[in-house]
Amino acid sequence: MRKRTLLRPLLVLAGLVGAGTLVPLAISQAAAVEHTETYRYGSHARQALDAYWNTPKEGIQPGIVIVHGGYWNSGRRTDWKSTAEWYAQRGFAVFAVDHRYNTDAPWPAPRDDLYQAITWIKSHAGTFRLDRDRIAVIGSQAGGHLATQAGTHAGEAARVRAVVGLSAVVSPERAYREAQSATDAARRALRDQSLILAGCTPLSGERYCLNRFRDMDSAAHAGAGDPPMLLIHSSGDAVPASHGESLKQSLAAAGVHDVTVRTVPGSASGGSLLSASPELRTQILEWIRSRTGARSVPSPQAPSAGREALAHAERVPSSRTDDDGALIAARTPVTGRVERTFSYGPHRRHKITAYFTRSKTPRPAVVLIHGGYWYEGDKSSYAGFARQLADKGYAAFAINYRLNTQARWAAQRRDVLTALRWVRSRAARFAVDPARIVVVGNSAGGHLASIAGTHSTSARLVKAVAATSPVANPYRAYLDGQKPNASAQKRKLRDAAVLLAGCTPNRNRPACWRRWVDMVSFQHVSSGDAPMFLVHSKRDFVPPVHSAQLCRHLRARSVKCTRLTVAGNAHGMAVLSKPAVRNRLLKWIKANA
Repeated sequence: MRKRTLLRPLLVLAGLVGAGTLVPLAISQAAAVEHTETYRYGSHARQALDAYWNTPKEGIQPGIVIVHGGYWNSGRRTDWKSTAEWYAQRGFAVFAVDHRYNTDAPWPAPRDDLYQAITWIKSHAGTFRLDRDRIAVIGSQAGGHLATQAGTHAGEAARVRAVVGLSAVVSPERAYREAQSATDAARRALRDQSLILAGCTPLSGERYCLNRFRDMDSAAHAGAGDPPMLLIHSSGDAVPASHGESLKQSLAAAGVHDVTVRTVPGSASGGSLLSASPELRTQILEWIRSRTGARSVPSPQAPSAGREALAHAERVPSSRTDDDGALIAARTPVTGRVERTFSYGPHRRHKITAYFTRSKTPRPAVVLIHGGYWYEGDKSSYAGFARQLADKGYAAFAINYRLNTQARWAAQRRDVLTALRWVRSRAARFAVDPARIVVVGNSAGGHLASIAGTHSTSARLVKAVAATSPVANPYRAYLDGQKPNASAQKRKLRDAAVLLAGCTPNRNRPACWRRWVDMVSFQHVSSGDAPMFLVHSKRDFVPPVHSAQLCRHLRARSVKCTRLTVAGNAHGMAVLSKPAVRNRLLKWIKANA
């Protein structure tokens, strides 16, 4: 048996839930195949495949492409080695395919990779003695999602003859919406990973994201000429049979009737269906053989060009958000006040607007960090307050930072610290005392402000921190958004925290868990941290307990922390819009700058 690195393509078997539970039972009796090779079908490290084939005595043979599962963010092609060998020994050229994870690139990158792999396989059909027109795809859970996309969406170059889905996630949006308060870890992870795959949260009125989720729904692409499908679920499946039934109905409406949705007993899901019911492997083999015989294949409908453009388009974040609340009214310009915008880094979001009056005497600076669930919003929401600060003799700087759809944590922290260093390095230009910089943030921006106060102690970048409705503990926000009675705002904040971390909080995944821990402000508390002033309303959807927890840790290190809770349910900038709160904050800044 040989092993080498080149390029590869063919039948697709995709899986979703983690490698441990979804990988089929090893087939110890499978004989070694004549050829085992590894190929690259693209430049990314995960654009690779393993090919398993025997040379037929005569003619050419059908193929199977196996795409691993793992919530689109884990798993590997080698998990399916024994299954690939088993099918190869029974007359197929088999290809186990890796693809980019949802943390490598958002949708439609995994689908594009599968199409590219299938196209590559077809272009090298002679190497594998493969009939390029007789290729089947088998997918499990997340991999089943990609497999059904290949059946309903792929153009001529990546067209396949048959699709098998093992607990296929036909609709990531269904998986998202049906698991809002899920306690089952698999369903919760599937919900969160669907968000990360889309790179956005499907909110009413957000056309970009709703279109992207629609594009991820395989049933939305069903059309005449689509291949036959065999969709298998268990009665207690984490991916219920309703996924398969929705696809079957859409295909029937398009005139495709060779679609079987089968429910087997138990609670196995994805690849573990083959372990729970070993006879399924043989039944799938016979089904594929009956669908990959020589016959004419009708051309599938081409994907909608408009929908394709929306799927590939970049999300344009809103400059306004309910996380900002009400804007503070801008005051009449003061003679001599200057407002200028600069770049503090290479990214288009690395912008900072300075508001100041000319001065010969160094004065304190106030750096303002906007809210918006780390997902939207803009520094302009602070324009009115920044002008008030400038009129009172401060130099005010409102900053943007990379959003959670543009970069994963801790890019946002690095951006804030870079902006603070930018202000310090230009202290003379703006007549700023670099030892008297106060950071003010609201909501998600309050989280970043509190992180700046606890994470920059050694550099002495910050003299004091103030925040309204700070999300000081994103993990707590995640848990609050899990509750059955959680408001839409709390669920959106939960989703935004998932997008920020790029993973579902799970203590059994150390790298992910460390990121969630790192996002919590009090995890970085030490003596010498900046004093803080933290404000919430009583019924704030970011409750006062966030600040209470942070203050408790700060005070334990002898760091001054002042909390203020006001009546009502105002949030973020809406809290700051209250004159009594704003006046108290201004008084606190003056005393601590």
